[in-house]
Amino acid sequence: MKKSHLFCLAILCVVSFWPQAISAQDTVAQPPKRLRHWAFGITAGLDRNYHSVDMVYMTDMRFDKFKTGTVYGVRIGYAPLKWLSFNTGAVMIQKNYHMNHVFEYYNLRYSLFTTTTNNYINVPLEVKFTVGRAVKLHLFGGGFWGYWLSSHRVGNTYSFSDHRYFDVDSDWEFNDKRDNRQEMGFTWGVGLSSLIIDRIEVGAELRWYYSTTDIQKPYMTNLNPRYNTAVAAQFGISYWL
Repeated sequence: MKKSHLFCLAILCVVSFWPQAISAQDTVAQPPKRLRHWAFGITAGLDRNYHSVDMVYMTDMRFDKFKTGTVYGVRIGYAPLKWLSFNTGAVMIQKNYHMNHVFEYYNLRYSLFTTTTNNYINVPLEVKFTVGRAVKLHLFGGGFWGYWLSSHRVGNTYSFSDHRYFDVDSDWEFNDKRDNRQEMGFTWGVGLSSLIIDRIEVGAELRWYYSTTDIQKPYMTNLNPRYNTAVAAQFGISYWL
């Protein structure tokens, strides 16, 4: 074979295999992205608490159905699959209520009111299911444990011994025999999220915190059970590892 033919054959081989070689180098230099399993984030928002009381014979008292409060905290998530994750964390949440007490005593009519601000810490443990790509839809549910941190009351009361009204603006003094500071219940909700940068995700959710424990201990007979159910609109930002 002539040298000119060999030279042409060599050039043809180089031209044919050069793109494959470059492509192979790019594959080695830029490996495919792995699935990021862990997410750490913060959340904040507002909630409206429904203070449920079995009134029975207490027809002279009225509790507002909803009272607004704040909620904020941290979140931790683990996603073994793209559509499945397990989440926990800790949130500070207010479960407030307002009470009106209108009654008659010796043909006199009295009107009392009290607004109570309750601060709780809730630690949820939940399963979350996810669908979507650019914008993701989340459905989640699970349980939570909580602790009643503090309480503050503002309003008025009446002293029958002095026959006059008194203003109330003080912290509630907890009594171990009367107050049940441990809280347990269920949480569930729906949310939307989207990646704004490679590892940063923002989202919003509507969530229910349904307590199954009475805020009172059975320290006396004929008690009226009292429960809290908070509905929260929360916004958050997470970082994926």
